[in-house]
Amino acid sequence: MKRKFITERGAVKAPQVRQSRHVLYTIDEAIEIFIRAKTAEGVRPGTIKGYHDIFRYFREWLDDDITEIHEIKADTIRNYINYLRTERTPYAEDPQRKRSGKGLSVHTINIRIRGLSAFFRFLSTEGIIPDNPTVNISQVRDDQHEEVPGIPDEQIDTILAAYDDRQFAQWRDKTLILLLLDTGLRIGEALSLTSEQINFKDLTVTVPSRIAKNRKSREIPISREVAKRLRQLLDETQQYFGEDAQVFMNAYGGDFTDDAFRRRLNRLKRKLNIPRLHPHMFRHTFARNYVLNGGDIFTLQRILDHAEIETTRKYVQMDNEHIREQHNKFSPVRNIMKRNGIRV
Repeated sequence: MKRKFITERGAVKAPQVRQSRHVLYTIDEAIEIFIRAKTAEGVRPGTIKGYHDIFRYFREWLDDDITEIHEIKADTIRNYINYLRTERTPYAEDPQRKRSGKGLSVHTINIRIRGLSAFFRFLSTEGIIPDNPTVNISQVRDDQHEEVPGIPDEQIDTILAAYDDRQFAQWRDKTLILLLLDTGLRIGEALSLTSEQINFKDLTVTVPSRIAKNRKSREIPISREVAKRLRQLLDETQQYFGEDAQVFMNAYGGDFTDDAFRRRLNRLKRKLNIPRLHPHMFRHTFARNYVLNGGDIFTLQRILDHAEIETTRKYVQMDNEHIREQHNKFSPVRNIMKRNGIRV
């Protein structure tokens, strides 16, 4: 049999590729894959909880007929954003915090957009969905507004005077507020304090990297007065609940959580008829008062654990009264007039 002999190359016929069917995932399956991946990356438990909350709110709004993740399109996301802006009741699930108006804050909406964008971007990169429905979804724009304000000095006095030092829970809350005003700690950092983190001799508090938001350990000075209260509170909690007790515990010996403290502040807010009061405001109050008392913003940045100085600057919110006080104290013209013998 004569063998075939090839001289000049011809066109090569492309091999037939079998068309593979795209695997369809339910929304729950996609969420589970995403959470597993983020957990493997070492994302903080608090961030994972935040993702769960974002997905839960989205699922509660989503039409029950949509069950598979690829069914969610850009229009679905935009309709959800419009719902958050115009129809969603703030804190609808919490009777103590529920508000009468409609529409969430721009800040809250953008947090949810970022969470959903991260989710769908991951799914698209992993090939779980063919297209990313959030690729053209932008953050909601807002007019310039004041950052979280500090608490006026007179309100601070009213708040502290409202606590009964004879009651363990109220004395603990008052000590926590004084600690926040003294250090600018985040509420989670303060509530997780253990005896090992407090140096009563050097008057410092250490925030370990495993707790710090920026994953960097830092040491923060505390006043002798606050250190004394912390020592007394720690002695009491260990006396009540054992040597392993943390500084801040609830009356039953369990962890005192930020949600529990927030609820207690809400009750106090209504009792004192204060328009706004939540844990993060004490951090902003510390930042404002630190600068007003002569502290420099670069040291404040280190204390607050901010990666960017611009973030620190936003924390220092002064009202008109503070501005007038600072101007009267530091106006250059006074020295000029005094130096030149100018009298009014």
